[in-house]
Amino acid sequence: MTRPLRQTEQDLARLRAYLDQASFTEQERLPPERMLAEKLGLTRNRLRTGLKKLAAEGLIWRHVGKGTFYGARLRPAPFPINPLQDVNPRDVMQARQAIEPALARLAAFHATGRDLLDMDACVDKMRRIDDWNSWESLDCRLHRMIAQAAGNALLLMLFDTIQANRNKETWGKLREPIDPAIAIARATAEHATIVQALRERNADAAEAEMRRHLRAVERSIFGEG
Repeated sequence: MTRPLRQTEQDLARLRAYLDQASFTEQERLPPERMLAEKLGLTRNRLRTGLKKLAAEGLIWRHVGKGTFYGARLRPAPFPINPLQDVNPRDVMQARQAIEPALARLAAFHATGRDLLDMDACVDKMRRIDDWNSWESLDCRLHRMIAQAAGNALLLMLFDTIQANRNKETWGKLREPIDPAIAIARATAEHATIVQALRERNADAAEAEMRRHLRAVERSIFGEG
């Protein structure tokens, strides 16, 4: 006989379902506690108990006076990571191809079970989205999950520097496909293949699939690669 869920477990399940359906981007701020409590039908105390649990799991993080944010707390970089003045999309693509396959290889060795579950959840959200801008946010989130799972702080810093330039307006316009539905389906399948290689701890496959994915991105942008 299945044991009925306790109140705290029900509250936590409700919170998880909300975060899953809302598709927050990495480091996006959640609604204020008052609004979130009303939306979920919880008291402020019950909401805080659930948020504290999720923060302990690394799903969210909280900053007193600023709010609650989706994703793991970012460690401060040793220097500001800002877009560079003379970087163009080709530079960004070449830099991604230089380090992201290596990050995927390392992630095959170092990703935790929690990392892999979060990646699976991200890919599942990608499959349910048909809006290109929302999908792009999940794309950025998944690539950073892989970079973080690699367990190399210096490479993660380099990745974040590349990301800062990847998110510039010019890059975004280049990336937008003519047929978003086809592009989303293709790229989501590529991401799923990468995550599967990580789950199997197949470093060669993870590296190769990431390189194949980035070449496909390059062809979609520049018609080459």
